[in-house]
This record gives sequence, structure tokens and C-alpha cells, in this order.
Amino acid sequence: MIDISKKRLVGAVAFLVAWGSCVGTSAGEPTHVVTELQESIMTIMKEGQDLGYTGRYQSISPTIKKTHDLDNIARLVVGRHWKGLDASQKSTFVETFKNLSISMYAGRFKDYGGEQFNILSETSLKRGNRKLVTSHLVKADGEKITFNYILHRVHDEWKIISVSVNGVSDLALKRAEYGGILRKDGFPTLIERLNTQIEKNAHGL
Repeated sequence: MIDISKKRLVGAVAFLVAWGSCVGTSAGEPTHVVTELQESIMTIMKEGQDLGYTGRYQSISPTIKKTHDLDNIARLVVGRHWKGLDASQKSTFVETFKNLSISMYAGRFKDYGGEQFNILSETSLKRGNRKLVTSHLVKADGEKITFNYILHRVHDEWKIISVSVNGVSDLALKRAEYGGILRKDGFPTLIERLNTQIEKNAHGL
């Protein structure tokens, strides 16, 4: 059985995605979307202890909802199982997934240690009129981690649809994980696992 609480790689990806600040935003609108996300993360990191979890959640929530296409990501991480959910289940999953996504940022990004995000490029992708924004996370010790943000248009606005860290896709990890839970244990168990992870994020676990 796949256990969300034990799948550390998922949490690690989400943790790394949000680290740092950004410099060099001379490209187009998709780059500015990523920049806005990173600037908001920097705010909750630098003010993390004063804000507390609730304050960080409230601070970052509008930016996450603005910069990410959470509704579409929620459908993608469920994959082929989406069609098998009824309207009530779909609504419950989307809202729980949004809460989980925001809680990951608020729960993990509470300290600042001199990290910096350097945006490298913005390029067009052939599939679906998408854009790829590539950046490096430069940690205080000089270590560099590569981030790839894929964005697409939603009502004439660019939004993040996928993030990869050093070639590892968070969306792909969640799709495999959630799909496994739905196959083996069903929808109620999936929601229970997500809510458990939200509680752990709130307590810094």
C-alpha cells in the first residue's frame, strides 16, 4: 500500500520547488508568473517565525491560487480515475488538493538561509502552446538545483501546470501515488491520507 506520509520524495520536491528568491526576469509573462511565486515564498520564509503556520498559509494562499492551475493539476494527478468520480467526489478532491498544495508551502517554508533562485530561460514548447521556464536554485553553500516550470494559458493568463526538480516531476509522482491508493483502497482513503498530510504540514512534520 502506498503511504503518503512515508513518500518523502513528494514532500522533498515540493520543498525544493519553493526555496529561494529570483533574479533576472527579462523574459515574457510566464517568467513573471514564476517570479511572483518565488517572491511570495521569500516573504513567508523571511517572516516565517513571526507569521506562524496560519499566517504563512494566509499569506501564500492567494499567490498559489493565482500562479498555479490547481483545478487542472487536481484532475491530472488523479489521471484516468477522474472519470470514475461523481460530482461530489470531484469537488471534494479538488478542494482538498488545493488545501494540501498550499499547506505544503506554508508548513515547510518557515526559515531563510540565504537561498537564491536564478531564472535561466523561457522557451516555447510544441505541445499545447506551453512555455517552459528553467531556473537554478542556488543554496547558501553554492549547490545548484535545476527547476523546470511548465505553464499554459488559462483564460488568457499563464499558470503553472507542472514542476520538475532535477528531472523529477512532482505531477508524475502524485499521479502514480494517488492512482495506487484509488485502485487499492478507494476514494475515502485517498481523502483521509491527504487530510492527514495537511495536518502534518500544519505541525511541521
